[in-house]
Amino acid sequence: MSIFINWLRQRLADTELVMLITSLLVIFLLLVLLVPVLAPLLLAIALAYVLDGVIELMTRCRLPRMLAIGLTVGGALLLLLFALLAVLPLLTEQIGRLATHAPQYMQSLRDTLHQLQANYAEWINPDYLQQIIAGATDKMQEWGGALFKFSIASIPGMITLLVYAVLVPVLVFFLLKDKQLIMSWAQQFLPRERTLLQRVWRELDIQIGNYIRGKFWEAFIIGCAMWVVYWWMGHDYALLLGVLTGLSVWIPFVGMAVVTVPVILLSYFQWGWSDTMAYGLLAYVIVQAIDANVIVPWLFSEIVNLHPIAIIVAILMFGSLWGIVGVIIAIPMAALVKSVVSIILERRHGAVGSESG
Repeated sequence: MSIFINWLRQRLADTELVMLITSLLVIFLLLVLLVPVLAPLLLAIALAYVLDGVIELMTRCRLPRMLAIGLTVGGALLLLLFALLAVLPLLTEQIGRLATHAPQYMQSLRDTLHQLQANYAEWINPDYLQQIIAGATDKMQEWGGALFKFSIASIPGMITLLVYAVLVPVLVFFLLKDKQLIMSWAQQFLPRERTLLQRVWRELDIQIGNYIRGKFWEAFIIGCAMWVVYWWMGHDYALLLGVLTGLSVWIPFVGMAVVTVPVILLSYFQWGWSDTMAYGLLAYVIVQAIDANVIVPWLFSEIVNLHPIAIIVAILMFGSLWGIVGVIIAIPMAALVKSVVSIILERRHGAVGSESG
C-alpha cells in the first residue's frame, strides 16, 4: 500500500501531468453530458476538418483564404442541395421498396434453404435449418418494422434534417473563417500549465484531421463506386448498397463484415443464383480490394498506428457509450488515449532516470 501511495504522490507532484489529465476528464464529462445538445456542433467540426483540407490546398495555390473558404463552402452547399433534392428521395424510395418486398424476399430465402436441405439432407440437420429460418424470419420482420417506422416518422425526421441543413453550414463557415480566433478564445478556459495539453492537441489535430478527411473521402469514393457499378448492372437497390458500403468504412473490420450480408442477400433477391449475381459479388470484392490496397494507403499515410485489438476494444467501449456516434469516433478517442499514455510513460521513465542519476 505504501508503494502505491508513494507512486501516487510522485504523479501528483507532476503539475503539468495532473493538469493534462484533469482537463481531459472535464472535457470528456462535458461531452458525455452534452453530446445530444452539441451534435450539430460536433458534425460541423468534422465537416470543417474535411473542408479545411480543401482550403489549405487552394491557399497553397496562392488563392486568398477568404476566397478559398467561399468557394469550398459554396461547393459543399451545392453538393448538399443535390443530396437533399436528388439522392435522398431516391434512397427513401429504395428503402420503401425493400420494406414492401421484404415478405416476398423472406419466402424466397425460405424456399432456397428448404431446397438446400432437400438436396443435401445428409449434411444439413432439419431442426437446425428450421431454427435458422425462424431466426432469419424474425430478423427480417424486425428490419421491416424498423423501415416501416422510418417511413412513418419521416416528416419529423425531415424537419430535423432541414434544421441541420441550415444550422450546420453556418457553423462550418464560421469555424473555418474564425478558426484562430476561436482557438485563442478557448485557450482562456485552459489551465496556465498547459504545455502537455498543447502537445497532445498538436498531435491529435494532425491525426484526427487526417483521419476524418481520409475516412470522409474513402466513404465517398467507395460509396459512389458501388452505386455506379450496381446501377450499371441494373440493381434495384444500387444507391442503398452504395450508402451502406460507404458507411461501413467508418467502422474498421466490423463494418465490411456486416455490410457484406445485405450485399449478398439483395444481390440474390435481385438476380438469383446466376452469372450476374456472381459478377455483382465479384465487383464488390474488387471495390473492397481497391479500397484496402490503394485508397487506404494513399489517404492514411500519416494516420496514427493502432493495433487491431486496440481498435476493436475502442469500438466496443465507445460504441456502448455513445452508440453509432461512439463507433465513428472510436479511433480518434483511442488515439487520444494512446497519446496521453505515451506522455505518462515518457515522464515516468524520465523521473526514474533522474532518480537513478
